Amino acid sequence: MEKIKTVAIYCRVSTEEQATEGYSITAQLQTLRQYTQLYGWQIAGEYVDEGISGKDIKGRPAMQRLVADVEKDKFQAVLVWKISRLSRNMLDTLTLLDKFEDYGVKFISYSENFDTGSPIGRLVVQLMASIAEMERNTLSENVKLGMKQRALEGSWNGGVVFGYDTVKKELVISEKEAEVVKLIYQMYANGKGLRAISNYLNKAGYKTKRNRHFSINSVAQILDNVIYNGKISWLKVENWDTKRRRGKNPNPILVDGKHEAIISDELWSVVQSRRKSKSFKQRQSNEPFLLSGLLRCPDCGQGMVPSITTYTRKDGTKRKHRYYVCGNFHNKGSSACKANSIKAYEAEDSVIGRIESFLSKKRWLYKTLQDINSNSVNFLSQLNKELESIKGRLSEIESLQDRYLEAFEKNTLPMTILQERLQKVSNEKDDLEQRKNEITIQLTPTDSKIIQPELIEMLLKQFLLIYKDASRENKKQLLQHLTNQITIKQLKEKSRTINEIELDFDFTEINISKTFTLIHMLYRETDNEDGFPKPIPASDTKIPPYLQLFLPLFMVRFTLS
Repeated sequence: MEKIKTVAIYCRVSTEEQATEGYSITAQLQTLRQYTQLYGWQIAGEYVDEGISGKDIKGRPAMQRLVADVEKDKFQAVLVWKISRLSRNMLDTLTLLDKFEDYGVKFISYSENFDTGSPIGRLVVQLMASIAEMERNTLSENVKLGMKQRALEGSWNGGVVFGYDTVKKELVISEKEAEVVKLIYQMYANGKGLRAISNYLNKAGYKTKRNRHFSINSVAQILDNVIYNGKISWLKVENWDTKRRRGKNPNPILVDGKHEAIISDELWSVVQSRRKSKSFKQRQSNEPFLLSGLLRCPDCGQGMVPSITTYTRKDGTKRKHRYYVCGNFHNKGSSACKANSIKAYEAEDSVIGRIESFLSKKRWLYKTLQDINSNSVNFLSQLNKELESIKGRLSEIESLQDRYLEAFEKNTLPMTILQERLQKVSNEKDDLEQRKNEITIQLTPTDSKIIQPELIEMLLKQFLLIYKDASRENKKQLLQHLTNQITIKQLKEKSRTINEIELDFDFTEINISKTFTLIHMLYRETDNEDGFPKPIPASDTKIPPYLQLFLPLFMVRFTLS
């Protein structure tokens, strides 16, 4: 077994633990530093997540840096104060241990006095992680049982509800908000639709509990919430963590609540009867809108959504017009934004026309890409300069930390001042390390970041060739994989057209990025006449010749204006 020379210290404490159990990052660090001195280990780095839960490893920047440095062979062991500091989730714990083992890094727990350098140490870790998770799951189940019992008794289990305030864990009517709730129910019972109601509320200046405009969805949620009828509903969805909305419970709890109702039984029944009769979503068109999710509103930047209007001719026949309109306008009415409608077919044809025009002007195409190459070289140069500056400052911080520790040993600085200064430099060090990792990621995907214009030209030519004979559904897929976003500009009072088209190519992740999916669509023979084939799995060992052409490239995004 290789002798340990350098170790990484990892510390984590949640805000709740700091408040209730007196855990301290400073205490953990001091203990672990002394432990390393006892064995003569050098500290390669200290990784601290403060005020962060250990339920899982997501959203823990120091842990993510630690894992990245494990892969870079910066130390032979990871030292923690207690195994629960690593993670409270057994699967996460064992995944991390597997990662450590893959790179020959031992895991050492100070409090439990073991390391994974031996089989018995690893067995103990697995057993302790299992027990810790079992305790957490037991606690979680007890909490759920308590909440279920409260619901059965008609008590509120917490949360923000428009129309009520929460006072001592119980719902109390908020008079001003309750008037708005009543207005919503009355308008709906009188035949008004969701959009008309939300538009009226927003124009009248009403706001939600979080001081936002009312949307179609927020009005619908108010109309469907049994709270307003004096009831408590619980467990409509089970196992939310894993199943999300798929975990619908066929037998949820529904009991009379202890709170006062805002909506009478009679009005509730009228509204629910109308809600059920409107509960289906009518399909407006069998023809897909090609630019859904790509177009951006010129005023608010929100995505544009499909809209179909129908008008009757003099002879009694009906005709439909297809538009894209602002999503904010569609959901919240004219007080949120204007419609900024643009004709669907004209917008779609304009996008393809712009791509054709860009491709036909070869000098323009090549100049655009060469300018990107030039900017990329300058950008990389700036990143390298910033990286060197960060490394210099990190070296200064390490020297500063050493001087503070000397001051601690000699007792020349008061403890409070010393802790404050150590915390300050530690925070700066964390920020610099995070930025350093970001820059390293940007610098490492490829040695050369030069775009070959002829390959982009080839890809766009193939795109137009396949697009021409594709079905509308497949045309939509092609555009979604080629384009990042499309902006709109105002021409006259009510006339709008396509402004800028941002093409998006990402060659950095083979078979993962949407560009590789696009390449497969364009170059592979289809498995059937109606659809495109699925991308080649990442596990394929033989890369097709057409794909090899694009592998030297990296991510590039540019705009056709």
